[in-house]
Amino acid sequence: MSTEPKQDQFGDLFDALDTDGDKTVTWADYQRLVDRYLSGYGLAASEPRAQAVREAYESLWQKLAQASQDEPLDRDRFVAAMHSASEDRSRSNAAEAVAEAVFDLLDEARDGRISQAEFLVYTNALGAREEEARKRFAHVDTDGDGYISREEFVLSARQFLFGDDLDSPGGFVFGVV
Repeated sequence: MSTEPKQDQFGDLFDALDTDGDKTVTWADYQRLVDRYLSGYGLAASEPRAQAVREAYESLWQKLAQASQDEPLDRDRFVAAMHSASEDRSRSNAAEAVAEAVFDLLDEARDGRISQAEFLVYTNALGAREEEARKRFAHVDTDGDGYISREEFVLSARQFLFGDDLDSPGGFVFGVV
């Protein structure tokens, strides 16, 4: 597998996270993403779903900071650290844990699946256009049943992390719109 697509995808993720435009990604950038989720869902920080999302992103952030040896995460360091963190199979994968926590956030009905309406709330919180969000929903709903299962959702994140498809819809799991 070529590393160039990963650099492009993780570079896109860097661009999405660097919301203050300082050319680095810090915990503050991740905190702003978490805050967008909480605001979009009207959740208090103390609610269990909010805590789970924050903890998942904190765990990912810790792995990124560790992989970069606590150096500031400019674009190149971020791509390298994200590559390292996403492919760490020695224990629980922090990047996939984010996908699991985000799935639980989206599954407002608590029925083990994400409806298109639930998905649109999420993508709206991220600032995605509805037309693009509907396309992504259809792409992730691989069995065409009108819902995204946990397996489909996590698989879309894995495809973003490990696949070569630059248009992988799984990037939205990590904030790429």
